[in-house]
Amino acid sequence: MSKFEPPISEVSYAGRRFLTGFHLKIIGIALMVFDHIYQMFYAHGAPEWFTWLGRPVASIFLFMCAEGFHYTRSKSRYMLLLFVGFQSMNVISTILTFKMRVEEIALINNIFGTLLVSVIYMLLADMLRQGVREKKARLVFGALFGAMIPVAIGILPFAIDDMPVWLKIAMLKYIPNPISAEGGFFLVTLGVLFHLFRSCRLIQASLPVAIGAMSYFSTPGDAQWMMCFAAIPILLYNGKKGTEGSAGKYFFYIFYPAHIYLLYIIAWMLT
Repeated sequence: MSKFEPPISEVSYAGRRFLTGFHLKIIGIALMVFDHIYQMFYAHGAPEWFTWLGRPVASIFLFMCAEGFHYTRSKSRYMLLLFVGFQSMNVISTILTFKMRVEEIALINNIFGTLLVSVIYMLLADMLRQGVREKKARLVFGALFGAMIPVAIGILPFAIDDMPVWLKIAMLKYIPNPISAEGGFFLVTLGVLFHLFRSCRLIQASLPVAIGAMSYFSTPGDAQWMMCFAAIPILLYNGKKGTEGSAGKYFFYIFYPAHIYLLYIIAWMLT
């Protein structure tokens, strides 16, 4: 089986699938741009349906993150790239917000943090499965203890009233955790579930549908339920990398922050 072929249980359906990983990235990027145009220019009349288009994006990127985690030759390097992207955006966003403040825009975008925390829990899930399979208690307890650390980091700033404000901000903003990550606990969990169920595409596709349904009934009127449409490209994904080339592998790491900051600067200039 070649590196980017679908799982064996999925081969019989491969003929019905025509979207590669490259195609899914392009779809996600295109929808993401519409979403961020609305975020930066809603005060200037950007139509609300722009942000509707962006609701499936996080699910698509988390799905591709789980695929990338499975196929990468170096998981540590994969995590390092996400960590560098995460911290770079934290620093740049802080500087821009201080130097070019736009009152109606909260510059809190940083999907790298969500992807990074998801990957951390993917590693811990694999450790737990290995520990259970091989009956190694140290792996089981190590995975469970490791899973509690990021959660504790996210909870402590809210639980300790007399903690200095600067320390609370630093913990929530600069230390990856599932509480303050963009999209929070639900998106991190979604990324891990994509990894755990990657041998069954139907279950993977049903995950954003299930969470979207929960959002629809819990917060009526919120467009977040439209994340369920991520199921369509996920079902049509054929498990192949596509023709993005070596340079295209890093395109998202550059384009994601670059287009956000360009749009933000234009919004600042307009106001």
